[in-house]
Amino acid sequence: MIVLALDTTGPDCSACLSQDDRVLAFTSERIGRGHAERLAPMVAELFVAADLARDAVDRIAVCTGPGSFTGLRVALSLAKGFALPRRLPVLGMDALMIEAATWPDARVAVFRDVKRGQVFAAIHEQGRVRVLPQAMSMNDAQALAAAHSAPLYPAERVDVRMLAQLAMAADPADHAADPLYARAPDAKLPGGKVLPAS
Repeated sequence: MIVLALDTTGPDCSACLSQDDRVLAFTSERIGRGHAERLAPMVAELFVAADLARDAVDRIAVCTGPGSFTGLRVALSLAKGFALPRRLPVLGMDALMIEAATWPDARVAVFRDVKRGQVFAAIHEQGRVRVLPQAMSMNDAQALAAAHSAPLYPAERVDVRMLAQLAMAADPADHAADPLYARAPDAKLPGGKVLPAS
């Protein structure tokens, strides 16, 4: 199975092509902004580096956040645009799940700083989500970890190679590519109504 994995949820713009347990091509750039301009060329470069046809891909995996409204939608849009004509499944996994996979046999608390005094935190145990990701203060994240007797780890950067490996064995029905926004978008409709998330 060949998986294309993508992440634009933070300052990094990352993509990977993996086949079974082998990474065919991988690239990641810490760009801060400009994901929309950089991701598509990076993916094109991956296929050249891997000497692989685009139609060889079996599924696509995307990091779903937490992240900014714009950043999240760059990878999600590219994934869905790539998948639709090929009828490929698109799997979504959040950054906390990807980081927790580093400790597959343990119970861990994982958090990601989303600025403005908040983090997203979750509890994972042996590959299963025990507490779903939710926004809270860092103090509350530490209390959550203590309540579950779990060490607390930061999910600062997303490893798309790990994302690709997780997507190999995952059931697409269990991993919808639904964005996990750090907060509601700033853009509003007339009258102060917030734009819909999807």
